[in-house]
Amino acid sequence: MTLLLLAVTSFFYAGCDGDDPSKSEEETQLDKLRSTWNLQSVENDNVSRTDEYPNMTLTISGTFTSGGTYNYTSDADSWPSVSPWKAIDTWKFKSGNVLNTITRISDLQDMDYTLSDDDNTLTIAFTYSGPGFNNARTSSVTGAWTFVFTK
Repeated sequence: MTLLLLAVTSFFYAGCDGDDPSKSEEETQLDKLRSTWNLQSVENDNVSRTDEYPNMTLTISGTFTSGGTYNYTSDADSWPSVSPWKAIDTWKFKSGNVLNTITRISDLQDMDYTLSDDDNTLTIAFTYSGPGFNNARTSSVTGAWTFVFTK
């Protein structure tokens, strides 16, 4: 009987994914995102723009509150003359799509995100069609953008 109990207990723990069942989906995702991330690549319409964001880091922070807003700050050795990426802003999870989409508060830009490599790689993809930040040409920042970060 003891051996059977031990086997059942082992099987139960092997099936757990490590997430705290008392946390909401939003709190679990925030825990995964909250970190400092290092830029690996940037593409705009499948053209590399990585060299325009040298040594960029992204720091995601904030204290969980249901439906709350959180912060991000970005730093780099230099920035392009215009960018679809705002260096400092607040964001929130998109209602109904916490596992895949965040919304940048300043311009309500939806950004799809994916965590991979045991949550050590963060990919943020979005289509941008605004004036960009740093007050320069619009045409250089429109289109599909993909930023890839690692811890």
